Amino acid sequence: MGVRVKLRLKYGDVSLDLVALVNTGYETDVPELLIPVNIAEKIGLWPKLPDNIIIETYKTASGLMKVYRIRGANVSLLIEDKERENIEVFIVISEYSDEVLISDQLASKLGIVIEDPAKGLWRIKGESIIRSSEK
Repeated sequence: MGVRVKLRLKYGDVSLDLVALVNTGYETDVPELLIPVNIAEKIGLWPKLPDNIIIETYKTASGLMKVYRIRGANVSLLIEDKERENIEVFIVISEYSDEVLISDQLASKLGIVIEDPAKGLWRIKGESIIRSSEK
């Protein structure tokens, strides 16, 4: 099942609520949110890419993947429609992904603790409330 949480992504004047998979195998040095092209279109980053874009090649379990990194976005964790935290992130656009992915660094900054990945159970670090994954 995996753990999926609700996020609010803000880039420029655009704000978009979405569900993202917490992926501890997505290891980064800084908080990153990987988004597919259809989400990038909704926030105005595709097909016309901004000037501050960095094109990189990431190693994945499936091989090498070209991605587009953009600085200047913010992400909040949504719990019961209330925003928690406001983390500055790099948006990473992937032409090969069909799901929004939270990097290990972003999961850590958001305080997400995975309790049972197979059942989709998680909590906020320091809290005892166990939550279920979003659909």
